[in-house]
Amino acid sequence: MTGRVGRRGNHEGSISKRRDGRWMAQVSLPDGRRRSAYARTRDAAALALQRLQREAESGLPAPPERLTVGTFFNQWLEQVTPRLRESTARRYRQLVTHQILPTWGRTRLRSLSPQDVEAGLATLHAAGLSPRTCAHVRAVMRAALHDAQRWGVLASNSAALASAPRVPHTAPRVLTPSEALAVLAALGDAPLRRLASLAIHTGLRQGELLGLRWQDVDFHRQELHVTQSLQRIGGEYRLVEVKSSTSRRTIPLTGIASAALQEERDAQADARASAGRRWLEPLPGLVFTTRLGQPRNGTAVTHSFEASLERSSIPPMRWHHLRHAYAGLMLGSGADLATVSHLLGHTSVALTASTYAGLLPSLKRQAAERLGQLLEPPDSAGASIPGATPGPLPEGSIREASTRPGI
Repeated sequence: MTGRVGRRGNHEGSISKRRDGRWMAQVSLPDGRRRSAYARTRDAAALALQRLQREAESGLPAPPERLTVGTFFNQWLEQVTPRLRESTARRYRQLVTHQILPTWGRTRLRSLSPQDVEAGLATLHAAGLSPRTCAHVRAVMRAALHDAQRWGVLASNSAALASAPRVPHTAPRVLTPSEALAVLAALGDAPLRRLASLAIHTGLRQGELLGLRWQDVDFHRQELHVTQSLQRIGGEYRLVEVKSSTSRRTIPLTGIASAALQEERDAQADARASAGRRWLEPLPGLVFTTRLGQPRNGTAVTHSFEASLERSSIPPMRWHHLRHAYAGLMLGSGADLATVSHLLGHTSVALTASTYAGLLPSLKRQAAERLGQLLEPPDSAGASIPGATPGPLPEGSIREASTRPGI
């Protein structure tokens, strides 16, 4: 080995080339020991030296030299799975198994750099992975390496330092009132039509709709309470709490939504009477059930919905577009972003604004027109003049503003 140097101060590093052609980065520790890392090029060794110095300055113990990304991520999954929702844990396992391990699994954890993360994501994208899924991969890596920092295994988070994949914004499909009515008219199956009508009139996610219980519906106050969602876990239907505190919300019911719920209650009572002993409710009190009391399958609902549209002249759409329809119609009716964000159960108004950014220019124009109408002077001879008392507001304007759904 060439390029040896004398005794160095704490955290002082050096780079030298070995006789076997590899480059060695080395840093000294307060107790006289040294940490080393090896690379094929001098530039890679310089990056390794920076990492060694960060680890030394943080006082964290070095992870085992041969600990690989694959070994660590498998251990991490075992640690975090018990505290995750089943659907989240399943998604994490998919991304780790099919993307993270094949791409970075053999890389030593200590050697993983932001450049390695970015290069791997670029490779996955070139192989056909969508930008959104690449962003999900980086998010899982960031979460795992964050835990590695908390556990004292790493000094820095390479995934957090790596540039995030650019995910192109796709404007959601928003329906006009006539289009929403056409969608409902295309659904020949009455139970499916009632379910879709509730989706358009409440904006609930499909799992929230299918997990709705009669005790969550208040016909007297004309509102429903969103507290849980229906999920199928291990072949068994379960009611789980909604995913965040903002998802727990109260939705005011329109007259059409209330009527649809009352029709569903009557239809369920008839089905229960017809089924007799065959009526079984593994989850008692659900609003939407099969003719024998079983929870409705979300995949089957979606397939039936899409098949009904295919038989009509309506362009294809996913079930989730009904939620977008609710948001678009609410915004178009004059509801403010904060109110719509609350009703959708979004984590922030910024998320609502970015999702429906394409609607904002037209909404601004509508707001300006409403303001102009509100402040337009009367046409009579007693037109307002500067300093004069303004004329009366248009009939119903104050009432309409004061009765909008609150946050």
